[in-house]
Amino acid sequence: MIDRPILVFDLDDTLYLERDFVRSGFRAVGTHVAQTEGIAGFGEACWELFDSGTRSKVFDAALARAGLPQDEDGIARLVDIYRNHSPEIALANDAAAFLSGGDRSTRAIITDGPEKTQKAKIASLRIGGDFGLILTTGSWPAGYGKPHIRAFSQIMNWSGAPPEQHVYIADNPAKDFLAPRQLGWRSIQVNRPGRIHDPVPPAAPYAAEAEVASFDELPRIIGGFT
Repeated sequence: MIDRPILVFDLDDTLYLERDFVRSGFRAVGTHVAQTEGIAGFGEACWELFDSGTRSKVFDAALARAGLPQDEDGIARLVDIYRNHSPEIALANDAAAFLSGGDRSTRAIITDGPEKTQKAKIASLRIGGDFGLILTTGSWPAGYGKPHIRAFSQIMNWSGAPPEQHVYIADNPAKDFLAPRQLGWRSIQVNRPGRIHDPVPPAAPYAAEAEVASFDELPRIIGGFT
């Protein structure tokens, strides 16, 4: 068993369901469109497109469906509202239970995405006090998000612990586990029902060491690491 493991978490689809943020953002955009264009149901149309598998140009498609112009400035405004709204999200029940105990000095977060957006999520989830360090890679220049090693190296500088004492707990094998594995960390992939990203790693070096469906399984998995 690892002595005093340093548990480092991703945010989206790890501590809460990212689709809840998406739906919250679409509601905010829908409110804006209703107020400015007098058209109801825009947020619902965006969600319907997303839920059916559309992952890019959702606003373009929803604007076309509503008979509204798809100009660049208008879409940029919708994106800004989406990214910077006050999200209505909540921790997954198992994550809330897991975080209710433990030592914040051994817990951290690494999360990609626009800094303001990620900080708004953290504030809405009310978890800022549950972690000793929270790194939002969006505060750095482009290119330093995962799978770059910068954030993981900074975590080790903060903890002062050897690489093998760190465990990264995240959901997206396309980018989450490559860097920590290269540094000698342990890794656990969380496969939540309703997650957005493909749980299948693109190649062996991208795979996590273990997989769980719930944080309820974490103590057993972490306890088995040696």
